Amino acid sequence: MRKIKVALINPRGFDIKQYLPISLAYLKANLDDEGFDVKIIDCSLWGINLLSQELKKELQNFDPHILGVTAWSCVYKEALAIIQLAKSILPEVITIIGGPHATSYYNNVMENKEIDFLFRGEAELSFPLFLKRMKENNSVYDIKGLVYRNKTGKLIANEPVMVDNLDVIKMPNYDDIDLDKYIENGYRYAHHSGRERVAPILTTRGCPYRCQFCSAPQLTGKLVRKHSPEYVIRWIKHLYKKGIQHINIIDDNFTFDVAYAKKICRGIISLNLKDLSFGTPNGIRMQRGDAELWNLMKKAGWNTLVVAPESGSQRMLKIMEKDLNLGIVPGIVNEIKKARLGVVGFFIIGYPGETKQDLLCTRNFAVKTNFDFVVLHKFQPLPGTPVFDALIKKGEIQSDFLPADMATANLGYLNPTLEGYNLQRFVLVTYMYMCFFRPKRIIYLLKQFGTTHILRGLKKMILHLKAKAFLRVQNTQSGIF
Repeated sequence: MRKIKVALINPRGFDIKQYLPISLAYLKANLDDEGFDVKIIDCSLWGINLLSQELKKELQNFDPHILGVTAWSCVYKEALAIIQLAKSILPEVITIIGGPHATSYYNNVMENKEIDFLFRGEAELSFPLFLKRMKENNSVYDIKGLVYRNKTGKLIANEPVMVDNLDVIKMPNYDDIDLDKYIENGYRYAHHSGRERVAPILTTRGCPYRCQFCSAPQLTGKLVRKHSPEYVIRWIKHLYKKGIQHINIIDDNFTFDVAYAKKICRGIISLNLKDLSFGTPNGIRMQRGDAELWNLMKKAGWNTLVVAPESGSQRMLKIMEKDLNLGIVPGIVNEIKKARLGVVGFFIIGYPGETKQDLLCTRNFAVKTNFDFVVLHKFQPLPGTPVFDALIKKGEIQSDFLPADMATANLGYLNPTLEGYNLQRFVLVTYMYMCFFRPKRIIYLLKQFGTTHILRGLKKMILHLKAKAFLRVQNTQSGIF
């Protein structure tokens, strides 16, 4: 019996030093190899330009029956263009789109007739079922998470599946997405201590919180679901045998169940694996932890914890619905540091309704609190989040708005209350204040990032400021201001 050919595509546009397509590794690992011939085409890793002939030749040579594309908002246009290209050269191919953008904004995405099906949410089990049904010529229309058009053209959206027992999902196969090639090309996601072989894992899924800027509850549900500690330990041992030196737990809420996090740490400690470190770069909820957990994390291999106050203005936290009292933050930071862990704070600036005074509150809070350093992210509305919908209603963005990279100076959204305010200068000055008032932060930065990385970042920010100043002069001379 001939195999069904399935092409899974990661669009071009991702920063391969910060992201790898673990979702595609999950999908392939959970498929029946006997019945399907699956090929992953990674346009980001391979540097495949949609306008070149390379992707066209890849598709023509493989000639898939089914083509799936993953789509984050920042690469959605590229993902759509890939599907359109596939349909133009392979009219009979069945096209599928999934990922965060497709999940959050499925109504708009499915307006594109080149897309036959869409999967919302987790698809490690539903996508293999879809393929099995397709192979057997059986109906697929009752599969959880599937979005499709019926015979009259009406859009039908099945409720997404949230797998209760995460252990039934097979571990992603990192070889399928060529982890070694990613590492060779500089993949280090949020890790700069010099250890080169880094890999991500997910131990929990779900977020019960209501932050208006975040899509996590919509993507993975509000209930926090967990792999068993035994599953996680097997996963860690597997990566260690592959030569991984640092493991990033990329959960949204690793410490939500404090007892669970402690079990994981104790399990890691019992392995006694030499030269293996850990991180939780997406941050932990400060209220979900205690001195015992911080000490266990240090012993297990953590060197730094990331926490996310998001703002130093209590007024802004109320607008964000962050549900955090800033008064508890300094004490928790100090408690973490007593465990000999570094602490990095994440903040969002440029949020809707934020004023210059709010920004100054954030700067003062960041400088005075005992953080080793902070990272200031420029706000961009994510499709499907409450703040995104609110901004559409206010007319501040269009319904087809796509966010830029929050780590860059190229913003797609600018807060009207901060019109004309130079956020990039604010970031640079805040970082300077951080170092001036606590010079030991410079030592921390040098240990974490190295001189070259820091100088490169400063040069980038300064060049941007100069460019902004030049444009302002030019525009003033031409009468625009």
